[in-house]
Amino acid sequence: MEATELLKRPFSVFRFPFSVWGKAVSPTFSRTTGRRLLFSGLCWLVLLGIAWGGATAGKIPVAASILPLGDFCRHLGGEQVEVQVLVPPGASPHVFEPPPSVIIRAAQARVFVYTGGGLEPWADKLLRSRGPGNLEVVEAIQGLPLIREVEEGHHSEAAPEEHEGQDHHHHGAGNPHVWLDPVLAQSICRQITAALIKVDPEHRAVYEANLQSYLKELESLHQEIARRVGAWRVHDFVCFHPAYTYFARRYGLRQVGVIELSPGREPTPRHLQKIVAAIKKYGIKVVFAEPQLNPRVAEVIAREAGIKVLFLDPMGGKPPYGGDYLKLMRYNLAILDEAMK
Repeated sequence: MEATELLKRPFSVFRFPFSVWGKAVSPTFSRTTGRRLLFSGLCWLVLLGIAWGGATAGKIPVAASILPLGDFCRHLGGEQVEVQVLVPPGASPHVFEPPPSVIIRAAQARVFVYTGGGLEPWADKLLRSRGPGNLEVVEAIQGLPLIREVEEGHHSEAAPEEHEGQDHHHHGAGNPHVWLDPVLAQSICRQITAALIKVDPEHRAVYEANLQSYLKELESLHQEIARRVGAWRVHDFVCFHPAYTYFARRYGLRQVGVIELSPGREPTPRHLQKIVAAIKKYGIKVVFAEPQLNPRVAEVIAREAGIKVLFLDPMGGKPPYGGDYLKLMRYNLAILDEAMK
């Protein structure tokens, strides 16, 4: 029925349930309120189309939480998909709060790809609001061997201290930064491909061919990193937060100091002293910060230890790599080369 016809129909009261962030509500609406609600709904539908940036007809709308996952989706989906990345460049998914435009994009997606493991604490709420219907969800960490920060062998010598009663963001299932290991990235790509095939089985052959092509590029990246790491003199490092734990495990590096285990967890003076001691003990020349997080504490440590700060970018979005995962990883590799040779 046309919207104008609905507005002309006589009615006094509407009763119907709806959902706000996953909670059922059953309000009573007057005639005037009902018409306003219907008009707002029509506007909302218009905004859905605008927010998706004019998605091409026939393409599958895909929402990815962060740029690296979005780049995977673009390579794997090719011409069959329209990809929207929800967390903008320069923002940290740890502390990101989705505005209405992001909620709208997620509502229109047929495939939703996110990391999980607590990296995007807003994503679960968003998915509950969206509901399970007509949506394939890929949680990148699923089926991968996760590292818990307190695991023996992966816990840094100068790890942040726990403080009773403090309310901080934790990675409940384990460290979620799995995409920074190119081998684990291959597993994530297989998951995304399976979701695309489920939504669009007619193009199975296309998705599978795209997957095989991109897996070769990821394997080439892995071999290049392994070769260059083998020539490094230094294998110990200090970082701002444990984004490179999987990268370190894959290539035989050792994370001897972490400034903040999670964003917002301010290190104590005693912990800063431990970081400086670890830097001097292992002859470390650089402390690694991230462009998405405030480098102030890293700069304080660098001044105290007489070393410099370099930036490794786990998310992408800046020149010269932009949203290209392979370029991002090679840029970071060049920074590591400078610090570790």
